[in-house]
Amino acid sequence: MEKYKTKVGRHRIEYRYTGQFDGWVDATMEYMGTLMPPTLSKRAAAMLLLVAGMGNEEIVDLTGMCIRSVRALRKTMEEQEPTAELFAIKPGSGRKKKTEGIEEQVWAELDTGNYSTNKAVADMLKEKFGIEASVNLASRLVKRWKETREGAAE
Repeated sequence: MEKYKTKVGRHRIEYRYTGQFDGWVDATMEYMGTLMPPTLSKRAAAMLLLVAGMGNEEIVDLTGMCIRSVRALRKTMEEQEPTAELFAIKPGSGRKKKTEGIEEQVWAELDTGNYSTNKAVADMLKEKFGIEASVNLASRLVKRWKETREGAAE
């Protein structure tokens, strides 16, 4: 065990486990997966491995996180005390919707009743809005449209 001084002046003890983490990490993440989303169970396991002094690449191999996420987590942990923020999944991750900002216009077009198939909706999106839409995207859009209209009718 080594003691080292942190920026704020408190002493922390750094433990170096020499055994194999593979089985323990998998079992821990599987158990935590019953309590929280997979993203958070990976993050919690990575946090424990960071505290245990493991390197970024090893954590990537054990948890399945990407290297950028591990680096960002390490930086966040170095800059602030443990908080609930580390266990929050922040909004805005992922790709934006292709139809963002024009959904109301698309739904108004669907209200006309001129489109009976998802393929027809995908073609309408390309023709009227210039959006390359798959049939799956069109079906998800139609589903949201139906849910919105049913919610308004209640």
